[in-house]
Amino acid sequence: MSVMQKGRILALDYGTKHVGIACCDELGVGARPLPPIPFKSHRDLMLRLRSLLQQNEVHEIVVGIPLNMDGTSGEAVHRVQRFMDRLREEFGLPLIGVDERLSTVEAMELWNHMSTRQQRKYRTVDSLAAALILNRYLEGS
Repeated sequence: MSVMQKGRILALDYGTKHVGIACCDELGVGARPLPPIPFKSHRDLMLRLRSLLQQNEVHEIVVGIPLNMDGTSGEAVHRVQRFMDRLREEFGLPLIGVDERLSTVEAMELWNHMSTRQQRKYRTVDSLAAALILNRYLEGS
C-alpha cells in the first residue's frame, strides 16, 4: 500500500451470525475494531456497509478467506467468494482476500486473556478477528 493513497482500509470477517469489522487510519497504521454488524439479510448488510464505507472514507476492502488448514477451499470459502462478488457489484472498490486461517482461534485466545476494559475496546471476538486480518494485510503490503 502506498502512503500517498488517501483513505482507509476496511477489513471484514464474514460470518453467518455477525460480520466483524475493523478499519485502519489513512496511513495504514493500526487496525481499530468497529462494532460488528449482526447478519440479518444481505440487503441490510449492504446498507450498513455502504454507510460505514462513506463515514470512514474507505478506498479498499479486505475480506478474510477461511481456507482449510491444508490451503484448500471448502464451502465456507465459496460462501465468502459469493459475498465478495456482491461487494464488488455493490461498491466497486478494490477488494482483497486475505488468508484468515486460525484468526478466529487466535482472536478467541487473545479475547480470553484480555481484561474487561480491553474486551470493550475490541467489542467482540468477530471484530478482533477482523482487526487481526487487517493487521496481516497491512504487514504483508
